[in-house]
Amino acid sequence: MSAAFLSENIYGACDSHVHLFMPDIFSYSSDRRYTPASATVIDLAAHNEMLGVTHNVLVQPSCYGTDNRALLHGLTVLGAERARGVAVINVDHVTDEELRALHLKGVRGIRLNLSVSGQGDIARIRAEMERAAERIGPLGWHMQIFASPTQLALLLPVIRDSKVPVVLDHFAGGAALADQISALLHRSDIWIKLSAPGRVSAASGYADLSGVVKRFISAAPDRLIWASDWPHTGGHGRRSGSICDIEPFAAVDDRQDLHRLACWIDNDDLFRRILTTNAYALYDF
Repeated sequence: MSAAFLSENIYGACDSHVHLFMPDIFSYSSDRRYTPASATVIDLAAHNEMLGVTHNVLVQPSCYGTDNRALLHGLTVLGAERARGVAVINVDHVTDEELRALHLKGVRGIRLNLSVSGQGDIARIRAEMERAAERIGPLGWHMQIFASPTQLALLLPVIRDSKVPVVLDHFAGGAALADQISALLHRSDIWIKLSAPGRVSAASGYADLSGVVKRFISAAPDRLIWASDWPHTGGHGRRSGSICDIEPFAAVDDRQDLHRLACWIDNDDLFRRILTTNAYALYDF
């Protein structure tokens, strides 16, 4: 699939998973597990221009904890016509008024980052998800989950019982869980982010994900969305060395990853829907 194809078909695309890091304005959480470099709205604009992206979903990174001010700043600058947010909240302390204010700013979901937290207590996670669903259900929000394949395998029954839509990050764990996730997609409100292949595959050219994408397409073509995971923080969990050491972003060729995805999908109309109308529907554009 040529570069010309991408240029002609990507306009209007939504990059459904990007992060902002602005420590000079919004300090990171004191109990963070890593310290990323800076990535501002201006940097994001350059990323969008390089790819031809027009819409973004800002996802709260773990280093900010439940302080969503940087995310809200980004939503304000980008504007309601082209930006939405996925926040991190403390479901036991956030008020209904605060949730409504987040909604008005463009937030449409919350994120559970289990991969970074390392949380493995499934009973505790189930209880947390049930409490969260009670709080966000009335707003029509979804729950986005980032978990290791091991965690995700244990969580499948919990996800199946969720009372709100669930979005699974980063190819839903990749090839390791393709059978289970494909079966789960028979539920009509489970979504998959085709994002960050390097987080779930060590194969050359991520070749093992080609068949995974085809299986997801067969099960739920209208509930697949694309994202870059820009600006590409490294690894998961606590890194070695001082927590104050600034960690550079990984060098990722987003355009090449997007071109590869287009080849795996091998359907011009579906590729465009995954980049545009599918995302618009999930994020209420």
